[in-house]
Amino acid sequence: MKNWPVLRFLLIPHLGFALAARPLPSPDLRPAAVHSEMGLTLIEAMVTLAIFAIGSLGILSLFLGNFAMSAQNQNLTSGYEIAQSAVGVLRANGAQAMSLNGATVSANQASNSLLVPVSQVMSAYGMPPQSQVSLTVAPLNSAAQCPCSATVSVSWGNGQSYTTQTVVGY
Repeated sequence: MKNWPVLRFLLIPHLGFALAARPLPSPDLRPAAVHSEMGLTLIEAMVTLAIFAIGSLGILSLFLGNFAMSAQNQNLTSGYEIAQSAVGVLRANGAQAMSLNGATVSANQASNSLLVPVSQVMSAYGMPPQSQVSLTVAPLNSAAQCPCSATVSVSWGNGQSYTTQTVVGY
C-alpha cells in the first residue's frame, strides 16, 4: 500500500487537465532544496510582525519626544525674545524704571502704557492668553532710585517660564 502510485493533475497545453499516475519519491529521497523551500509558518510571520511593531513603537516614541522638545524650545525662544523686549523698555526709561516695578503684561493688555510694545511682541509670537510678563525693579542702593536690579519673568501657563535679570538706569 505504501508504494501505490499517487495521482497528480498535470496541465497539458491545449488539452486541459489530465491525470498522470506517477509515484512521488519518498520524503527521504527528495532533494534538499525541496525541504528548504517550505515558506513561513504562521508563528514565524507573527513573530516577525511583533518584532517590527516593537521597533516601530521605539521610533514613534522618538518622534513624539522630539515634537514635545521642539514645542518647549519654541516657548523658551519666544520667552527670551519677549523678556529682551521688556528689558529694552526698562533700559529706554532709564531712571524712571522704578515706576515699572510690579508691572504685568499679557498678549491683550499692559498694566503700564510704556509696556504696550511688549504686549505687541507677545501677540506677534502667538503667546497663549494665559501667558504673562512680570517685572520686578529694586534699587541697588539705599535710596529709592536707580541704578536698579530688574527681573523680568515670562510664563506661558503650562508651568514653564523664562526669567532674566539685569541692571537698568545707570
